[in-house]
Amino acid sequence: MSTSFTNTEPGFRSMSGMQRRSAARIWIIRVLLVGLFAGAWKLASVLGFFNPIFIGTPEGTFQAFFDQLHGPSNVWKDIWYTSVETIIGFVIGSGAGILAGVILFRSAALREAVAPLVVAANSLPRVALAPLFVLWFGLGIAGKVALIVSLVFFVMLTTTLAGLTQPNRDHEFLARSIGADKRQHILYFIFPAAVPTIVAGLELSLTYSFLGAVAGEIVGGSFGVGVRLTALANAFEINRFMALLVLLVIIATIAVQIMRYFTAGLTRWHAAERGNG
Repeated sequence: MSTSFTNTEPGFRSMSGMQRRSAARIWIIRVLLVGLFAGAWKLASVLGFFNPIFIGTPEGTFQAFFDQLHGPSNVWKDIWYTSVETIIGFVIGSGAGILAGVILFRSAALREAVAPLVVAANSLPRVALAPLFVLWFGLGIAGKVALIVSLVFFVMLTTTLAGLTQPNRDHEFLARSIGADKRQHILYFIFPAAVPTIVAGLELSLTYSFLGAVAGEIVGGSFGVGVRLTALANAFEINRFMALLVLLVIIATIAVQIMRYFTAGLTRWHAAERGNG
């Protein structure tokens, strides 16, 4: 007599129910936090702690948010321009950072030699150097891409090195036990263990890429979200300013979630090892 186990078994049903309840709780907390923020924002305006002219209002921002989606303005053109800058800078900066991290990992002497230089260069406020990028590369896309690369490169360099150099005694013991040579040790033990750290760096770098693009456009640009934000702030159109910020946050969050979806397969084993998969 054979017995088949399907996802209709009680154990599977209870697990699915637990996951649904957990997801529902998470979304309830998120909605409550957003509502709490909006309520505090409105209360601060009503009680006169802040002038609505300078901070806007929740209902005004809500209305402006939908107006900019369907209105005659060119907000989507600016979003597209900023997104292109973000993607190009992110790809170049993250690729160069990962490559540099691998090179430094393979050479301990080189890593020790350039470590102070990396720390010094990473400590430079790149946003404050944005006017120089504009001076060097002009008001076009090149200056913003250069600023993004300067931000993302060091994030990926440091996270890649951290992932490759972090000790794992279990992996070291297993590699020695099976007689793995240096190439096999790096390929099958060190690199896979570093993937979660590198993926986390990529998520952070994508967020930094959006920030760098907008900051570069604010400092000096002809198109993009940063240019529009500057114009709205100068015109005291705070509700539209806040609405555009909300739209930018939503787009950046969706971009990170898309990245997580495509990189989930790379870190699934890590989640399973921790008991989450």
